Amino acid sequence: MLICQHIANRIKSDQNQDQSLEIMNKWVSSVEKSYHHIYHELTTSSPSAVDDKIPTNWTEERFKHIINLREEALDKGRELWADFVWFVDCDVFLTNNQTLKTMVNTNYPVVAPMLDTLSLYSNYWCGMGLDYYYRRTDEYKPIRERENKGCHRVIVVHSCFMVDLRQVESQRLTFKPEKINGYNGPHDDVITFAISGYWTDVPVYICNQIKFGYLLSPLDDTQTIEDDYAQLTNIMLEASVDFPTMSPHQQLTEYVTPPVKTTLGFDEIFLINLERRPERRQRMEWSLNHLGLKHKLINAVDGK
Repeated sequence: MLICQHIANRIKSDQNQDQSLEIMNKWVSSVEKSYHHIYHELTTSSPSAVDDKIPTNWTEERFKHIINLREEALDKGRELWADFVWFVDCDVFLTNNQTLKTMVNTNYPVVAPMLDTLSLYSNYWCGMGLDYYYRRTDEYKPIRERENKGCHRVIVVHSCFMVDLRQVESQRLTFKPEKINGYNGPHDDVITFAISGYWTDVPVYICNQIKFGYLLSPLDDTQTIEDDYAQLTNIMLEASVDFPTMSPHQQLTEYVTPPVKTTLGFDEIFLINLERRPERRQRMEWSLNHLGLKHKLINAVDGK
């Protein structure tokens, strides 16, 4: 059992249209004794029409809300005299149990583990245009594809990053545009935080020397929640190559609905496997089950 005696979790959730609050309450009650403290504010939102569309264009009000939540977390860390504040969004999947230790040991004021996706997208920018938005640079791809391994200074990290509050320059960091002298850019938490560091010479790093975890890519206007489910399934399968297979928390299995089994129109789908390689069979059966593929196991002929 993992005992995190010096770790405090801060969770704030609202505007949900699913069972997130019920799930979160069950999770908190099952793990709270393992942490120093869990601060959680789970707000029941007003009922709204639920469909399969995902809001891909954020309103100014939504940005203001997120900015306030992040600034509140940063202030709370300072108030508690915490050594670090680790921001982790809910679409991040950390699969390497050495991630936290690795980030702490870098001793950088702001540092992030590079997260893999099913595309070139990741949780950092190497460049920013005059309009403050993302600009592709020559440095980006070699980092993303791990041609250049290590920790690299970048201009933006997001979705999953750590702030070292022990370092005095961290006091210059903020998510609020009004706290940055001369800033006239967009009200965006990612951009504002980056500028607060860039303009005051607080270095920001992305580390890619090993695989740390995965990140869901943003959807576009034409995609639905089903596309998000498919992306999540594919990331789970991808992660199982290098890490143990994911499984739901023992208290939350009731919320996981297995897909309907199908043979995709074929008479049979065969899984041919050597009896002396049970670990391969187990991973393939796990993968096929998550894909909803009905299969028949056939023992391979062993050439030995």
